Amino acid sequence: MKTELPRVPRGLDIFRGFWCALFLGFLTMWPLSYSFYTSFGIDTDRREELSAIQAHLRFRWPGNGSFMVGADQFWLAAWKPLDRFDLGGAFFKPPRRPPMRSSWNQMGFWLIRERYAPSKLPLQVSEMESSSWIGVPSWLPVVLTGLWPVSWWMHQRKGKVLWLSPVRELMRRWAS
Repeated sequence: MKTELPRVPRGLDIFRGFWCALFLGFLTMWPLSYSFYTSFGIDTDRREELSAIQAHLRFRWPGNGSFMVGADQFWLAAWKPLDRFDLGGAFFKPPRRPPMRSSWNQMGFWLIRERYAPSKLPLQVSEMESSSWIGVPSWLPVVLTGLWPVSWWMHQRKGKVLWLSPVRELMRRWAS
């Protein structure tokens, strides 16, 4: 006799849908992360003294098989118009691979903190233009975001996926 599972609250359905979309996005970008530069996020400008600061908060696949999260900050001339909030991105462009600095970089792990030369704009603060990024191999977000959707899918299909039955039986025997 088939037992009916209790109904999941609507909020959890929405969260599960968002999580599955995130998983599918990372899964799609994984093979493309070795050939293309893709970046999307938020750009913000703010007035600061005699100039303005432009900041880019981004998710980035630089084309070297890594996924990076970070920000860039630049000074703008005072006469340039400000965009307080803007969605920014570059999709499937030629790779912009950062130079390898260690064996960790070859494995896909990155920690980039750069400060650029002082600006030629009239400034009274010592805040410099900078860039900060943390990166992991692009397969890692696929695995981390895929654990929940795949386990949920396997639970929903329990007994219906024939090729998983022997694997499940081996795991059950090994655990006992």
